[in-house]
Amino acid sequence: MSEERNGPKADELVASIEQLSSQIVASSPIYNFVLQNVQIEQASSGGVTALLPLTDRHSNSKAILHGSVTATLVDWIGGLVIAAASSSPLQAKRGVSLDIHISYIGAAKAGQDLRIEGRADKVGRSIAFIAVRLTAYDKGTNTNGRLVATATHNKFIA
Repeated sequence: MSEERNGPKADELVASIEQLSSQIVASSPIYNFVLQNVQIEQASSGGVTALLPLTDRHSNSKAILHGSVTATLVDWIGGLVIAAASSSPLQAKRGVSLDIHISYIGAAKAGQDLRIEGRADKVGRSIAFIAVRLTAYDKGTNTNGRLVATATHNKFIA
């Protein structure tokens, strides 16, 4: 993350990204279902980090994080990262997906916190390249983190 994590500019950007996320979640049934309790932790012109407390709604039949939820999270954070790179995040175009590639590395389950970290590898005039990491933690801690998935997300933004 290229901007300082504390200070007025960082706080303003976090507030803008929180507001944008709330608007996106409220206007999309799938995002509303998956992201009801998501919290934006950090935002900079280079990335966004969020925390999602996992519940049964995020689980598949084996009681672990469903792959479609993972893909939804990658899509959502990709748009926020593009907005955060803009000079006006609330008015920024967030793009449409060209490609999402996910490597499922580990499992997460209800009762854990899932940290979603999105970073812009490049945001050009018409295409953005985003990298995403999902890490599961014991509820309410930053300990015993386990990498759940890594992803790349390319979006068309013209």
